[in-house]
Amino acid sequence: MRFPKRIFSTLATISLTTSFGLLSANASTKATTPMLGYRYDKQAANYQDLSSSDYYKDVWNNATASWKKAGFTWTKAATAKTTVSSYDGSSDMTLAGYNSVSYNKSTGEITSSKVRINRAVFEKYNYTKAERTNVAEHELGHALGIGHNNTDSVSVMNPANRYYTIQACDINGMKARYATTTTFDSVPNNPGEIITVTEYLHVQPKITNITTNYSSQSHSLILKGRAIGIEHLTLTYQGKKVRTVNVKSGQFKFAQQFKGYGDFKLMKGQQVLATIPSQQYATPKVKVTSAERTTKGIYYTLIGSRDATINIAQNGQVIKTIKNASATTKVFIPNAKIKNSTRGLTVTQRVTNKKPVRQFNYHL
Repeated sequence: MRFPKRIFSTLATISLTTSFGLLSANASTKATTPMLGYRYDKQAANYQDLSSSDYYKDVWNNATASWKKAGFTWTKAATAKTTVSSYDGSSDMTLAGYNSVSYNKSTGEITSSKVRINRAVFEKYNYTKAERTNVAEHELGHALGIGHNNTDSVSVMNPANRYYTIQACDINGMKARYATTTTFDSVPNNPGEIITVTEYLHVQPKITNITTNYSSQSHSLILKGRAIGIEHLTLTYQGKKVRTVNVKSGQFKFAQQFKGYGDFKLMKGQQVLATIPSQQYATPKVKVTSAERTTKGIYYTLIGSRDATINIAQNGQVIKTIKNASATTKVFIPNAKIKNSTRGLTVTQRVTNKKPVRQFNYHL
């Protein structure tokens, strides 16, 4: 007796995309980057390049050229109230750069500005030359008088920018800052009115090279990977904080016990840096593409993982094991094995370093 081909449902698994901390192209961005409380007299200023290498001189040339194209003219000079350079900031690897500016709090006139970018961060976290130029553009943006855009903005003035050059929102902010005329030259500077402020560019936190393994002995997820701009990671499971993880030498590794098949998340503060859904640590599901019963028994066609071990059980008792399964596996179960009844049949696939999942129940 032949039965028609049937497709069997499997337990649902969560399907989410892992995020490695990159900024979203659909991020919330202020249309006009905010202004700071200081500026130059005109939409132009001189700067002195203190760089000792041709490489970083080229970075500053590219950054100032980008601002000139956007509408603010930076001109290199032998001496200037604004100086630019790179520095070895290995003592604080959370900062990609900073701008320290002194200005008259009554008029907003800039009296001096120190613009710096962190070579140690660039080298450790493999910034490209274009990304280093983006950082230089960011600090020059502070130097001319604009502040940070939103945390998740597509803007050169993103507070952790690495990936964006000058955007329309930044040009809007610069134009707004210089929309009025000033009379700085006619107002004498009073030393008591001069204050100094510093704007910092933080390193964009990022997680890479994540690997996941599951230990059946300890019922633990084993996670490891590399972390950029992060000292401590928060691990959550199914939305609840389960532990804090220390990052050492840019790397992390730990084991976390858990039950179920929920999502793990690695976070820095409230920012989600990576999501680990169940399909990254659980056994891939078996697809049952056909089942056919004859007078001799049942024929299954299964699509699973290569080199997996597949167990077919009835009422909890294993009646057939297929080791080193191929991608498509044909299985025959004689009537004698199931005592002429298909009730209580289950299929489980096991893969090394993956959490097993019961894939389906079936009976005719």
